[in-house]
Amino acid sequence: MAGTTSPSRAVVLLCALATALALALTVLIAAASPPAEAATDRLPDLRMARLGNLQIKKCPDTSGDCDFAGQRQLRFDAIIVNKGAGALELYGRRPNTSTAMTVYQRIFNDAGGYRERTTTAHMYYAGDGHNHWHLRYLERYNLIRLDNGRKVGTQAKEGFCFTDNYRFGSSQPAYYTGATGSCGSKPDHLGVKMGLSRGWGDIYRTTTVDQFINITNLKSGRYRLRATADADNWFSETNNSNNFTWVDIRIRGTKVRVIRYGPAAQHV
Repeated sequence: MAGTTSPSRAVVLLCALATALALALTVLIAAASPPAEAATDRLPDLRMARLGNLQIKKCPDTSGDCDFAGQRQLRFDAIIVNKGAGALELYGRRPNTSTAMTVYQRIFNDAGGYRERTTTAHMYYAGDGHNHWHLRYLERYNLIRLDNGRKVGTQAKEGFCFTDNYRFGSSQPAYYTGATGSCGSKPDHLGVKMGLSRGWGDIYRTTTVDQFINITNLKSGRYRLRATADADNWFSETNNSNNFTWVDIRIRGTKVRVIRYGPAAQHV
């Protein structure tokens, strides 16, 4: 009969209308919902704690950590610490043993994820009598004359395997340790991990191999010993301007005396 819609056609029209209504409702809901917030990086913040246990060692011969008989070494404790919201986690990777490690920084975020960025840092095996991998120049030490600002000495140590070995206010257990594989143990590794957790530090004591500045021909006087973490700014941090500390000292022969301390990291 003219003007009458068949039952099957009515069903089709109703289905089309329902689909259109559902689509419109979805659009309205999406428009009303706030956009998901992007994850925020939890960056590390490398600092140097106060330098300590300063002493001068005069070498009687070439035994131990002495380069030559009569060498005078300014030795000291240095502690690099992480006060940032996130860990400093580095990976060295290479496709084969004849290729140098490429160093990546893993950056965590507050959503539980992470991203990685390539750095120009360098990793190498051994170098100080220890059977593990090192990051070159994570810390730099300079000795500067106070009267004219001239640099008169630099560190002997150049390689660093850093782990959570010095608690610096953290309530959490150490995460990056030799027991969990940090720094590797064999020269043929294709992948190596190192890290420093928030509120943890890595200490290099006066007795550590190459932890000194050669001052054999240095005259008595007043000097500034300055220590800087990540001086080349290889790694992403919350603040790159606070990575240093210093101590002013007076050197006379084999004696060293602290005059004053500069700014240094405080416990988290």
